Amino acid sequence: MSLAAALSAALLLLLLPGPTNALVAAATATGGLRRLPAVVGAVVVAYGLALTLLGLGAGVLAESAPAAAPLLKLLASAALALSAVKLWRADPASGTAMPTRRVFLITLINPKALVLAFAILPPGLPSPALMAGTIAAIAFATAVWGLVGLAIGRLGRRYVGAGVINRATAGVLAAFAGALMVTTAVAAL
Repeated sequence: MSLAAALSAALLLLLLPGPTNALVAAATATGGLRRLPAVVGAVVVAYGLALTLLGLGAGVLAESAPAAAPLLKLLASAALALSAVKLWRADPASGTAMPTRRVFLITLINPKALVLAFAILPPGLPSPALMAGTIAAIAFATAVWGLVGLAIGRLGRRYVGAGVINRATAGVLAAFAGALMVTTAVAAL
């Protein structure tokens, strides 16, 4: 796959709704524009770490312990479900409901990293151009979702309240957790 094709595919994947994008939007919806740089940084570092770990260890793990993959998927879905519960219970009046560390942790286990690592990016050490382009695609997609969150936050607080925004985001996370659990269980059978 050419550099342009790989980066285009990566950007399209990263712009799709998902757990990280939902949390990024929630972070800026509740915390405003001042949260965006920290959230973008957390997402870039988490994806970088996830892609590095996947590139180094996923093949070895899959060969040596095939049962580990479904267990890791179930742990990831449990982490998503826990984040959904915490966000559902969060009091929007108490300040920012979405800590940057939660955005980082959920991004670290985001299934999109698997797709990037095994379906879009070539195996092995990436070229400097591919690495820079991937970082730019991650930062751009995160910033887009952060701006979406700002718009949702402004309109949502005006028309429905911050609690509804938290609960809607929690619902999205719970849906992703449920889907991951079901697809993992079905694949195991």
